Amino acid sequence: MANIRKLFPSGRFVLIDGGLGSTLEDVFHVNTTSSLWSSVALAKDPESVIQAHLIFLRAGARLIETASYQGAFSTYAKAGYSEEDAERLMRSSVALADEARRRYVAESGVPADSIKVALSLAGYGATLSLPHEFDGFYPPPYGPQAYAPPPATTRTAFAPDEHEAAAGAEDALAAFHLERLRVFADDAPTWRAIDALAFETVPLAREVRALRRAVATLEGELAPADRKPWWVTVVWPEGRFPEESTPGGARLGAAEVLAAYFDDVIPGAGIQGARYAVPDAFGINCTAPAHVASAVAEASEALAVRGVGSGVGGGQPWLVLKPNGGQTYDMSSRKWGWHDGQKQTQGDEFANELGAIVHRAAEKNVWGGILVGGCCKTGDEELRALSKVLGV
Repeated sequence: MANIRKLFPSGRFVLIDGGLGSTLEDVFHVNTTSSLWSSVALAKDPESVIQAHLIFLRAGARLIETASYQGAFSTYAKAGYSEEDAERLMRSSVALADEARRRYVAESGVPADSIKVALSLAGYGATLSLPHEFDGFYPPPYGPQAYAPPPATTRTAFAPDEHEAAAGAEDALAAFHLERLRVFADDAPTWRAIDALAFETVPLAREVRALRRAVATLEGELAPADRKPWWVTVVWPEGRFPEESTPGGARLGAAEVLAAYFDDVIPGAGIQGARYAVPDAFGINCTAPAHVASAVAEASEALAVRGVGSGVGGGQPWLVLKPNGGQTYDMSSRKWGWHDGQKQTQGDEFANELGAIVHRAAEKNVWGGILVGGCCKTGDEELRALSKVLGV
């Protein structure tokens, strides 16, 4: 079975990239407000994608993520592309990251195998016309109810008597993610260039379980040597996980979220006969640093209670942290802004705050290692400062 330690055998802390989509927007003036987000640059300005990757590599990142986050057949169709073009462009995101790696190795002299490429794939909610990867309001069959604007209420949980619909939602999400994974796995050169799989901005434990099923199915189709380390990063907006335990009830806590990641048997949620792969890491992305701090503390304590053998092969799972710069994304305008007293967290302030979170997490001795970087509105300034704080 693939294992993240094989990627970084000597790393306790590993610096990864920053916010690719916002860097394309802020530095290279790419309009990312379409259904494709950062993937829009694959067709319109592929060189900007390579240059954005190089910005992160020159700042010290040793893992870069592909510009494929919001790419799916549905989002490409909304942008006017055929399925054939969608496949070609999705795969091109890997080729561009690999080209950035090649250029950086040539200019810096670092060993080629010290730079890794992760395939970035967003939660299903990012592909909706009005994105819902931060709140988990998924329409049937992917969830219980489509988003309804106030004063109507929208729920993320199925009622206790909706077992069939809940099972169907997990089936639908697993099929959605497997379809995208196969786009990359079915092309040998593309798959060889990928070192890891990063599923990001996932708001539901149900979707974590679906991802485990999708990866398990894919691994069954691959030779053992072709399987990749993989992880899921969830979101923790406003200091809470988005999914409710029951309709209108309390939000799931870290212990329940970790169970979706690592439990062998998922009480009341597992689908009979389904196989669930075990991810190499738990993570949080695109969440303000202050909320990341509380979520990591809660998750570290919950993992300590579970025991440190929750990860792949009974080892310690890794932790992946990619906070954003403190802003909130407006889903209607598809722009970032300041709301409800939020403060900008950048440069040294971002690095010091995140560095403290990383060190506190490491002191718990429950994580096998920590991949750390930034998400939206973080760039090379934050990565350079973070590299100094962590000594990497």
